[in-house]
Amino acid sequence: MTTQSGKVSTPSSTEERIDYDAHLGAGDQKASKRLGFAAIKEELAIHYRVYLLALSTCMAGMLFGWDTGLIGGILDFPAFQSDFGLRGKDKELANLKGNIVSVLQAGCFIGAATGLYLPSKYGRKPTMIFASIIFLIGSIIQTTCRLNGQSHSSALVQLYIGRAIGGFGVGLSSAVVPTYLSECAPRSIRGRCGGLYQLLNVTGIALAFFCNYGMAQNYPDQSSSNMWRIPFALQMLPGALFTATIVFQPESPRWLIEQDRAAEGAQALSIINALPAEHPNITSMVSEIEADLEGKSKLSFAKQLRLSVADGVTFYRVMTGAILMFFQQWTGTNAINVFAPQIFKTLGVSGPSASLLATGVYGIVKIVTTALFLVVAIEQLGRKWCLILGGIIQIFTLFWIAIYQAVRPASGSVPVDGVGYVTLAMIYIFVVGYGLGWSSVTWSVSAEVAPNHLRSLAMSYATMSQWGFNLAVVRMTPVALVTIKFGTFLIFACITTCAVIWAAVFLPETGGVTLEMMSKLYEGNIVARSLQDLFPSKRRVFRARLLAENGGTGDDGGVIREAGHNDDFPRLDKSDSATTEVFDAAKSKSQDNVVLGSRDATTNDKK
Repeated sequence: MTTQSGKVSTPSSTEERIDYDAHLGAGDQKASKRLGFAAIKEELAIHYRVYLLALSTCMAGMLFGWDTGLIGGILDFPAFQSDFGLRGKDKELANLKGNIVSVLQAGCFIGAATGLYLPSKYGRKPTMIFASIIFLIGSIIQTTCRLNGQSHSSALVQLYIGRAIGGFGVGLSSAVVPTYLSECAPRSIRGRCGGLYQLLNVTGIALAFFCNYGMAQNYPDQSSSNMWRIPFALQMLPGALFTATIVFQPESPRWLIEQDRAAEGAQALSIINALPAEHPNITSMVSEIEADLEGKSKLSFAKQLRLSVADGVTFYRVMTGAILMFFQQWTGTNAINVFAPQIFKTLGVSGPSASLLATGVYGIVKIVTTALFLVVAIEQLGRKWCLILGGIIQIFTLFWIAIYQAVRPASGSVPVDGVGYVTLAMIYIFVVGYGLGWSSVTWSVSAEVAPNHLRSLAMSYATMSQWGFNLAVVRMTPVALVTIKFGTFLIFACITTCAVIWAAVFLPETGGVTLEMMSKLYEGNIVARSLQDLFPSKRRVFRARLLAENGGTGDDGGVIREAGHNDDFPRLDKSDSATTEVFDAAKSKSQDNVVLGSRDATTNDKK
């Protein structure tokens, strides 16, 4: 509500306050009830500051995406192989290519491990700036290889060093960015904001794919070192954008409050939510965060480690992100990302340009599916069902590809027939399933599920798992494609099957729940809670009970909203008296708390 002078006024009546909070806290409710550009525009108008913050920080996702899409094509360029002395038998060459790819993942793992300490000690924002600068240094080292007539061995060593340093920056940023976003974004769009990280990741992959294709098709001198030098140099663009934009963003409000800097935390929340720092919604959020962090602020690294293993439930919450990332990598997605040109060749696509073009189309499909998922699935369908449905699609496609390669080993000299084209289509369908579930959901849930005081620790474990198993997969894939062939995809299919079962049985639905109330999902029997969350009606009863216990408010000043529904309160099944009874209690308590909150704010103003 705005006065004629343009100042924000606090609603006076309880009814006005409820409407005002509904606009601020669940401002995309009307937009979410329909799909289309008008709905998206309305949501962006309400949460524009949060989306700008998310877009700025998620440029970090493009850092890794660009290199992932870049390196697979560059490895097949004759100019690159000549400049770095890549010669030998198939297995020896596959090992050398695996080393070049995996040294980046090794650097990422070390960077993620550094995320155990730096974000908690120095803050999220300084850590992101430091990571971006390190990435730029690594990119410069890679781009300047062979400038002064280096020997093949010296150039290869410099390439390894540059990729390791660049990987350190990527790994560190991947540990802190999802944490920062989860701590800044309102719960109504938290999953969508976190998913932007993966969207820009796959955008970077696609841009790099087409950069390689453009060089292969149009650069006049295919033997020139510029064939690989220009793509390496272009990866500095997203790094520079990340560095330039993050400096204008506020520090994480939850980290500031954890450091006993509540006034600065309130100011950060004010900037993010476009509200005055003294607004009741802001003071309510600060109070809730302070209550959750009581006795847990400024924890040393050793203390965090002890608290993370204090009990089984806390340990499981801390390690959930690591489990998610393990399964994400063993679906085989990054094996396909990095070695897509080689994989398309094994399926019968002949010629370097043809395989690069097929890879570029793969990248476009990945962008489209990830973007659609962020708009229509993660908040509406919920995290859990996205993982299950996406995983089922991936399982089907992986088994198909494995069976096809077992029955009909392909050669680049043999043209693709009808069944071969179906198999090629399975690669694209695979990425549709991945975009629906294990692409973005893993990053969102990893940051959401961890306790507030252990979030940096948990995200570091998650990203260490991501980069560690990424390293294992990309190191194994080129050798596996030469040796066990169809068995490569069979392994991925079996592990993805285990991932779907785990998501169904052991992962509660985190959508629509504030970070401060996430512990309620893990009270009692986790398996029973996870199975209950498979059924929307049962999930609504539990969310309504959470609403009653919390007084009807969420981390953004609005009421808790059920994942998959966009009303102020969870949608009711009126034939279910238990749900109706809990809902009525929640609504009554919410209105009582609004009045109490207004009185408390008035009392504090007088003080």
